[in-house]
Amino acid sequence: MCANYKMKIRDQSGYTLLEGILHLAVFMLFAQVLVGTMWWLTKTEANVTDTTETEWALFIQYVDSFLTEVDSIEVYENSRGITIRKGQTNYKVELYKNLIRKIKNLDGHEQMLLNIESLFVEMEGNSLLMKMNFLNGVEKVHVFYVTFRTE
Repeated sequence: MCANYKMKIRDQSGYTLLEGILHLAVFMLFAQVLVGTMWWLTKTEANVTDTTETEWALFIQYVDSFLTEVDSIEVYENSRGITIRKGQTNYKVELYKNLIRKIKNLDGHEQMLLNIESLFVEMEGNSLLMKMNFLNGVEKVHVFYVTFRTE
């Protein structure tokens, strides 16, 4: 047995072409898996780090809280904002530069939504339509139901 082992050690014919092709094929397989994984990670990261959806949902919830028991709503002539009257309080929600802002009784403004390119507002009956284009090209549309105060 020892002689057989010594023969195997002496018979080192080297790295064959077949072994090289096999190693290259395994390497190419791992490279393809790595490239696919990196592509998937970049797509997932882009979706996870884009805060547009979250900001939009919070904006809808915030605006919706102002649209109950309203005395009146006026849409600006250029359809870029609204004025909401509730009792003695007036709210203005409008596009200013690249943000949507809320003004309460003309006492300064509060930023509601950032990175907005355009805003379109339309009131029909009890439905208030808001259509916005973000700076990143995303377009969002929402229809609010407005309840008016009855006395």
